[in-house]
Amino acid sequence: MLYFTKSKGDCTGCSACYSVCPVRCIEMKKDEEGFLYPTSSDECVHCEKCKKVCPIENPFGDSNNIIPQKAYCVLTKNKKIWKRSASGGAFSEICKAFGDDKTVICGAAWDGFEVKHTCVIGVNNIKSLCKSKYVASSAEEVFSEIKDKLNENKKVIFCGTPCQVAGLKGSLDKEYDNLLLIDLICHGVGSADVFKSCITEIEEQFNKPIIAYEFRAKRSTHQADYLSKVTFFDGSNKYITNDQYIQLFLKQNCLRPSCGENCRYRNEQRQGDITIADFKGLTEIFPNLKGSKRNYSSVIINTTKADSVVKKMLNHVKYFECEIDDIKKYNPLFFRQTWASKDRDAFFADYLADKDLCIKKWTTKSTVSNISIKRRIYDIAPVFIRRLVLKEEGCKHCEK
Repeated sequence: MLYFTKSKGDCTGCSACYSVCPVRCIEMKKDEEGFLYPTSSDECVHCEKCKKVCPIENPFGDSNNIIPQKAYCVLTKNKKIWKRSASGGAFSEICKAFGDDKTVICGAAWDGFEVKHTCVIGVNNIKSLCKSKYVASSAEEVFSEIKDKLNENKKVIFCGTPCQVAGLKGSLDKEYDNLLLIDLICHGVGSADVFKSCITEIEEQFNKPIIAYEFRAKRSTHQADYLSKVTFFDGSNKYITNDQYIQLFLKQNCLRPSCGENCRYRNEQRQGDITIADFKGLTEIFPNLKGSKRNYSSVIINTTKADSVVKKMLNHVKYFECEIDDIKKYNPLFFRQTWASKDRDAFFADYLADKDLCIKKWTTKSTVSNISIKRRIYDIAPVFIRRLVLKEEGCKHCEK
């Protein structure tokens, strides 16, 4: 780590320091747990630019154009966009409202079984940036690329975790009207090395090599199942529940040290112009949506820039306005830490001792998701029938 960083819990791996080093003496290196940290070589000229842009050392706060926050429950009207999205398609619809076919959009994309922030050109080319990816992403090169594009007066959209957005803001020397920042309500980011170990465990279970993995896959264009989808080398695939990585991730055992109780960004003062997430508590807040066949997104407006973008977006989506308190009640990671893992250090101690044995010790085998005939009928039933089913005692399993 760099000289001013006191502990690993004080470094988010955002890469702001890497992007501003004038002599390129900083390198992002993986530690034994699989997380990236900056290290400097003897070529360092002690200019301290890295320290000045570090969002932990120098919290940059928020934009000057903060307004009272507004929140919406949003669903795209485009079935293809919904299918390729983790929730209601908010990210895609925001990109369409702000950008065009020349806009630079930066987000997390798969690179094998690792995740990297990458830039694409045009709102029609963002498919690889959609969907949740609960693995820590690297962003070494994109901050400089984004700054260059902004200075060329290109529109740019950046989407990432709040700490990544803070890192990008730190690496820029001013605010840009042509930059839209989108942050996420974040559970944390997990180790890429642990993820790959879990992939190996699934391969052993099914005795087939895996070539692709998808978090929260949707099996159809009308129902969200929240399954993991693995694609094997032979072209076959399986939808699985409770896979090994998800078990560790939800228990916070494989998260970066700066996540969890050490996170500095779980508060209402958001880093992005817009905050997006799953919309939780849907039918409690909007009872008329009970039996809905699709999941929705939360969209929270934090700045005047976001207000104008979201107003344009709302003309093309199904939406309901809600209160910020609704978001806080049903998705408390929006503004606070909910709990901390007591087992993280013990897990990584076992992992560093024997990776394969550790995954077997700390997780159970993945379960293949099979759809019952009753569930198939429920999935295709009209909404009014689904509502009746949900009211009947003993049919709660249909909500799973």
